[in-house]
Amino acid sequence: MIVDPRDVCPGEGPEKVARALAQFSVDEVQGDAAFDEGYRALDAVFGPKGELERREVLSAWFAGQKTDPAAPIVATYHMLLARGVEDGDGRLAGVRDCYVTLDRAARRCVVLLSHALVLPAFRRTGLAALLRAAPVALARRAIAEAGLGGSPGGGEGGVEVMLAAEMEAVDPDDRDTVVRLIAYGRAGFAIIPPAVLPYAQPDFRDIAALGVSPVPLPLLAVVRQVGEEERDDIPRARAESFLRHYQTAHAAEVSPGELAPIRENALGRLAAFPGERVPLIRIPRGPAEIAGLAPALRSAVMPLFPPAWRGKAPLDDPARELERLSAAWPPG
Repeated sequence: MIVDPRDVCPGEGPEKVARALAQFSVDEVQGDAAFDEGYRALDAVFGPKGELERREVLSAWFAGQKTDPAAPIVATYHMLLARGVEDGDGRLAGVRDCYVTLDRAARRCVVLLSHALVLPAFRRTGLAALLRAAPVALARRAIAEAGLGGSPGGGEGGVEVMLAAEMEAVDPDDRDTVVRLIAYGRAGFAIIPPAVLPYAQPDFRDIAALGVSPVPLPLLAVVRQVGEEERDDIPRARAESFLRHYQTAHAAEVSPGELAPIRENALGRLAAFPGERVPLIRIPRGPAEIAGLAPALRSAVMPLFPPAWRGKAPLDDPARELERLSAAWPPG
């Protein structure tokens, strides 16, 4: 079991997490057969939506072929499989994959969360909470293997550990955009304000084969500062690392010319921010606080990007969109 119960935030529900720890094992994939099993499960859900890298790409990452140990930021790919242990048959229950990125000079480890899947039969069991917390153990191991002293966390002499996730802007007509954020908010995550760091994911399509220009996808930068979950801000350098560590992984598949406009758009706004600590957007814990997501609404986020990146859906007036969100999530 790779999950350390101490890495699970209290907001996840201690009793539910305790039951999940007894019901499931979560272990890192070591061989090709287990990788194939996990990839097939992810592909069945994320493949049809175009949200999963091609098998040959992830297979190369898994084999270590895309990791450069001499790079300033070293990126490695990991897949975790969750299995039921109560029935004894080890049936697949869930999959998590991620990239562990380590900047030795900055003493910073950022885990880039890719996909999390809980199979239908195992939902509402607490397994999702284990998959949100498990990557912390991968970061801790990477720090130890790199010979970096100190305890993981932001304390003196320690190594910064941050979990990073890309998420869609809030759409009142798509409840999943809110449900995902609330779940991660309870797990200790917060949002870097898009107005300060307007992050976008590169276009992973085969641009040359399609004969089209790349269109980046604007997303929210969602982070958990491990050991510092209660702080309401993030240091400027740590906020910048969200972009730089993601682009380290993206550079293995995307040309520098495609990454540059994304970086310039994001870091230009960050450079204009006047302070060294960026206030975070606290994610609401439930409908009573839903108005707190106003800065993460599509109508607030998309204008921060070039028009070609904003998608085809028309943008509502921010005040009207907030009213729609509040109506979709009434308190009580």
